Amino acid sequence: MNVLDVERSERFLLFRRPLLIAFMLGCGVSLLASGRFTLRLILDGTLSFAFVPLCQLAAFAVVHRLQHSRLPFRVAADRYFANTPWLWWMVGLLIAGAILPAVRVGSVLPLVLITAPVPIALSVRADWRLFRADGRSRGQAATDIALERAIAWSLATAWFFGLAITSRDFLYLFVEAGQAIAEFMREML
Repeated sequence: MNVLDVERSERFLLFRRPLLIAFMLGCGVSLLASGRFTLRLILDGTLSFAFVPLCQLAAFAVVHRLQHSRLPFRVAADRYFANTPWLWWMVGLLIAGAILPAVRVGSVLPLVLITAPVPIALSVRADWRLFRADGRSRGQAATDIALERAIAWSLATAWFFGLAITSRDFLYLFVEAGQAIAEFMREML
């Protein structure tokens, strides 16, 4: 491998896992929208939800800069995005979406809301280990996690609501979500 090839592979190192997350989100959009995987919907979903890993990458960049980490940013970001609980959770939701009849695709939403704390807790644990392995104290690692989440979730929420609020069906989305959750809870009880 020559120097140019090494530089290209290092550049790709920064984006390979964020691209995988965006692709998985695109697959989820396709499956939930049509009940199957279609290239057009996967590409549309990937592009539409690319803001999620981009917000995470921006937040991690801020935390990495404040940490004065010894690791190069590309390597640290690759390790950060190796956090797999979210990917496995998305795979589980895709499987649930594939198993449920096409008429009941909307019934995946309550499952998403009820199970979301699991990957959140597991990813906090993974981030804790990542920041501690970089030599951060317990308090510093906890601060890093809180800061990263605050930045990433604020950016993602602002992006999502900034786009969604321009839609006429925005408020109906919340009504529909509430109805789906209520129906799911009635079935569970």
